[in-house]
Amino acid sequence: MKGPCVIAWLFSSLGWWRLAQPETDASQCQRAEHPVISYKEIGPWLREFRAKNAVDFSQLTFDPGQKELVVGARNYLFRLQLEDLSLIQAVEWECDEATKKACYSKGKSQEECQNYIRVLLVGGDRLFTCGTNAFTPVCTNRTLSNLTEIHDQISGMARCPYSPQHNSTALLTAGGELYAATAMDFPGRDPAIYRSLGVLPPLRTAQYNSKWLNEPNFVSSYDIGNFTYFFFRENAVEHDCGKTVFSRAARVCKNDIGGRFLLEDTWTTFMKARLNCSRPGEVPFYYNELQSTFFLPELDLIYGIFTTNVNSIAASAVCVFNLSAISQAFNGPFKYQENSRSAWLPYPNPNPNFQCGTVDQGLYVNLTERNLQDAQKFILMHEVVQPVTAVPSFMEDNSRFSHLAVDVVQGRDVLVHIIYLATGCLEQTEIWGNSSMVVQLLTVPASANKPVLDVGKLRLSSTEMSASEFLLIWFFHKIA
Repeated sequence: MKGPCVIAWLFSSLGWWRLAQPETDASQCQRAEHPVISYKEIGPWLREFRAKNAVDFSQLTFDPGQKELVVGARNYLFRLQLEDLSLIQAVEWECDEATKKACYSKGKSQEECQNYIRVLLVGGDRLFTCGTNAFTPVCTNRTLSNLTEIHDQISGMARCPYSPQHNSTALLTAGGELYAATAMDFPGRDPAIYRSLGVLPPLRTAQYNSKWLNEPNFVSSYDIGNFTYFFFRENAVEHDCGKTVFSRAARVCKNDIGGRFLLEDTWTTFMKARLNCSRPGEVPFYYNELQSTFFLPELDLIYGIFTTNVNSIAASAVCVFNLSAISQAFNGPFKYQENSRSAWLPYPNPNPNFQCGTVDQGLYVNLTERNLQDAQKFILMHEVVQPVTAVPSFMEDNSRFSHLAVDVVQGRDVLVHIIYLATGCLEQTEIWGNSSMVVQLLTVPASANKPVLDVGKLRLSSTEMSASEFLLIWFFHKIA
């Protein structure tokens, strides 16, 4: 029987798990080279929130000004105190019966025909949230301090997935534009990166064009400088021998207004590059499938979890990418295929070091400096984005990592990168220089009927890294 979802909160700093004694009992998460800490042993540092009728805690966001946590679950929104995860407000957000019946009539199950919260974004004193709403996605703008107060309700199409099984990502910029990467239709055959709301015109990636997006699984998105970045995995259109999945970094200019006569209502600045995470050797071992990312803006680093395909041996790795390496790939040549029978070949970049400059006169005034014909043809970069180290920062066989959170603290001589990995348990790994090691491993309660589902972090202090303290938050299901 599926039980209530649980959010666990842990006050953390460097070495907090070392306060507990390792558990001696063997378990599926036990490793001989590092201690395993039980859920019970960290009780003094732990707070929990559980809701009896709520499942699928999948989205959370912070309101640092009020020191509150907002959580989206299936059919529910919750406001919690950050201090102890005590409940401030619970709001039920279910589908109406007519919408459910329409969903059933399309062959969907009762489990699928619910309202799964998939977008949860804070903009000023408002909360923008979207749910699948029984395959009829809907979005609302709510007062952040009172979630029952709805200011407007709009269609969630192109903002939220139809299916709870579809991966998506979304962000709000300071200017009020919503950037979403999701499926645009009921069957999920029309994926797009789409901009809406705000003052700029709506734009999307080209429809039904596999050279732009080829059955993508969207992972994350970030607002960085002049660009909005998206990270995802997709079927590699440039791979000639059989079907394989590659991981991508893509970006668009925030001032893009689309084309004129050509590429109208379509991005003119969309470009993508492959991310490489592999174990080097005469024949490299590739971790091709990106699962999760974490951005450290203070160091301009993107951490990524990469795994093997589900039909391959289980193996996972953490690779770290510098934003400068990603920019370098976008400044380099394109990879271009003249026609379906041609090979993919490098093609010089007509706009190296492109920084979203615009045309200031003539027929194409205010359009970006990219030639529209080039923007239509040249999407994929030739150079592959390489991680900061030749070998992945951390690798583990027979494991499938799903999520990560990262903190950086000042060690005696070097910066220590502390990575918390959702592996079914919660694993703490430390990286310094080119070395890494598993420090501790936290098991979930024996009553949990599902492993750790997600992990997130909120920094509490803006002081020096040596005084870094934060909240570590993770989700799991408990047996009813």
